[in-house]
Amino acid sequence: MMSDTTQRTWSFAVPWPVVLVAGLMVALLLAFSGAYGFHGDEMYYVVAGRHPAFGYVDQPPLTPLLSAASVGVLGVSPTAVRVLPAVEMTLVVVLVALISRDLGGSRRSQFLAAVTAAVSGYLAAGHLDTTTEFDLLAWAFILWLIVRLLAGADRRLWLVVGLAAGIGLENKDTLLFLGAGLAVGLVLARRWDIVRSGWVWAAVGIALLLWAPNLAWQATNGWPQLTMASRIAGYAADNRAQIVPLLWLFTGPLLFPVTVAGVVWVLRARDAAPWRATGIAGPVALGLVVVTGGKAYYAIGSVAVFMAAGSIAVDRWLAHGHALLKGASFTVAAAVSGAFLAYLTLPILPVAAYAASSLPSAVPDTANQVGWPAFVSTVEGVVAALPAPERARTVILTNSYSEASALVLLGSGLPPIYSGHNAYWAWGPPSAHRTVVVHVGDWRPTDWSSFFVGCHDVAQIDNGLGIPNGEQGKAVSVCTGLRASWTTMWPGLRTIS
Repeated sequence: MMSDTTQRTWSFAVPWPVVLVAGLMVALLLAFSGAYGFHGDEMYYVVAGRHPAFGYVDQPPLTPLLSAASVGVLGVSPTAVRVLPAVEMTLVVVLVALISRDLGGSRRSQFLAAVTAAVSGYLAAGHLDTTTEFDLLAWAFILWLIVRLLAGADRRLWLVVGLAAGIGLENKDTLLFLGAGLAVGLVLARRWDIVRSGWVWAAVGIALLLWAPNLAWQATNGWPQLTMASRIAGYAADNRAQIVPLLWLFTGPLLFPVTVAGVVWVLRARDAAPWRATGIAGPVALGLVVVTGGKAYYAIGSVAVFMAAGSIAVDRWLAHGHALLKGASFTVAAAVSGAFLAYLTLPILPVAAYAASSLPSAVPDTANQVGWPAFVSTVEGVVAALPAPERARTVILTNSYSEASALVLLGSGLPPIYSGHNAYWAWGPPSAHRTVVVHVGDWRPTDWSSFFVGCHDVAQIDNGLGIPNGEQGKAVSVCTGLRASWTTMWPGLRTIS
């Protein structure tokens, strides 16, 4: 097996059923990509990418730049920004099959691995354009390369690992959890041949070199991502409480035993000994997320290797008699899991039916894709109602980056738009002559009187469906009489969250 692995270092061959599964997944994601509307984060990334930088307060630059490029090529639409995530998650499905193959799995186990991945949280992730999708792809790609290297592939492949890690770190620094997990795994598995290899350290150097521009930006801007991490850790108890439910949902409500079987196989099976380090890496990465209070999904990318390993266990289970009955049970479990996740996370219901269901409260990410045209129209109406002399001196100030980004991308004929939230704060303050403010959303800080002489509510956001999302019911106010210059007040309007 090891010599074959060495010879097939760059073999991407998978059985045609794997390609079919991947094709069906991307077709489904693209079919629903334009339903409902943008998520606020997606619009924020597009606007951020139009302000190119080596970093932002809340993430490195890769996803914003890719999002802005997608809109620049395909136009302003939800589908435009969701093509890449759909393709990325489809590639993950293929990579999980490749990992199964390189762990010694048969053609059937590769197909089982692809199905398990396609009806898992990877399907849900493929609908939205966030930093998570590229991160999941980076974890899966790196784990595939590590599986090959641990089995004896050409050591120069470590340079590709370094390249992938460096690019991945320019998207999301959660890859550090994977790096730490692998380091601990290699030591505990006593893979001294790997630890002492100069190629490994060359990979580390390449990753750091590619990550350096973002690190330099962070250093010169006061390490805002550390501030962001501390704010996230402030919800550590909630984050930790979500880990087990998320693992269950992400690995498939009825297929999670496949991933559990994969964990057991990688950690205990004699024929899995070469890859023991990858089995250790996942729990270590998850443990670090728990300790630091990070969000529950930060280390979820490690499940790729366990889904792949679990497919081998399922393949052997099918081979021990009653294959038709067992195959039917796997098929039903996969179908139910995929349908349940699609129902929860994809916009498959007509919007009126969705509004009447319990889903908006259960899955806020989908609810936050509804109502942006009505939101923008309301703000446009408030601006249009201002006397012409006031409109010439008006600026829009929003509570959140989502609200500001929706007005930038979807609005027409609006005054300059600003916010103190995350990266938007760096793009201010407004010009000194902008002394009339249309304020949108909740106040940050909560006491507006320290900034303006008077404010009065003139409208209320209503998506027309009663869907309880982040903007529903929020006020639109008109404020006049600046207490001080914008330059003086701007630091007090900054929010990182």
